[in-house]
Amino acid sequence: MKNISVAQRMNLPWVESPFFNDLLQKHNLTPEQRELATHYNREGFIVLPQQVSHELIDRAIEEIKGEYPDKVGEEPSRHQDIWKRYGTVRELASQPAIFDVLRMLYDREPIPFQTLNFKFGTQQRAHSDSIHFSCTPARFMCGVWVALEETSATNGPLFYYPRSHRQEEFNYFDLGIEARGNYEEYPNYEDFVEEFMAAKGYERKEIHMKKGDVLIWSSNLIHGGMPITGGNVTRWSQVTHYYFEGCMYYSPRFSDMFSKNLNLRHVINIATGKVVQHSENGKPIETINTGNFRYAVSHNFTLPVLVKELVKKLIGKKPF
Repeated sequence: MKNISVAQRMNLPWVESPFFNDLLQKHNLTPEQRELATHYNREGFIVLPQQVSHELIDRAIEEIKGEYPDKVGEEPSRHQDIWKRYGTVRELASQPAIFDVLRMLYDREPIPFQTLNFKFGTQQRAHSDSIHFSCTPARFMCGVWVALEETSATNGPLFYYPRSHRQEEFNYFDLGIEARGNYEEYPNYEDFVEEFMAAKGYERKEIHMKKGDVLIWSSNLIHGGMPITGGNVTRWSQVTHYYFEGCMYYSPRFSDMFSKNLNLRHVINIATGKVVQHSENGKPIETINTGNFRYAVSHNFTLPVLVKELVKKLIGKKPF
């Protein structure tokens, strides 16, 4: 049997592993890659300067600009998954150079699965992406933010809490919040995050970026958007969320974590247009959608067991 260390066996991205320093020595990286991986491990993010062509950015804005209002505060403030209608958005989400960095950081094939496009700053409160998107094994998810124009102190730049990704992933169950299919309880989560950051002594920092710069952040890094103070100023940007191959993908906000009933996501790889198979340690997992939850049927979770669990969930009776 091949001699594999505990560090190598851990089901975590190597850049998030407690054995990172040991694993870093085992990876054959260039000095630049080592610097990127180390910064990602320590701080929870990296910036790739001038990673996206300005020509592509200009074409993207020209394509999508008609989807947005003229003024800050008018709706719609953002558009989700317009990669389905605009090729430039899909191209921004599928940049080969960004894929190469993600492969280096996670040792798995990246899967772009969602885009968010903005004309104005989000002014969003502090949160981590892990409340919206998670997976098993954990933390094989990240966000990639492309500056489609320069950000400054006046047009609602991003803010983040350095090293906050090292905290545990909190879900609604942890906070005593009921998982529902709406946003009624979400402000309670945001309140908790702000109080937790203050109690732990984390310092909020802004990040200003140039057109074409790319920010990659860990799924659990706490971040948000600063207020827009410059009037009706734009802040064109695109966020692409990425999973990685070999996982089971779910939405914590809509999952019953106590009974382990996960709201599994229907994941489409933006780069290929293909549906992504849920899997567990390399073994495919089939899913059944019950209306409220999508249950997993894996190699060790047989159909009879599944039926019993569904009966318990749907009619509240004891198992047969």
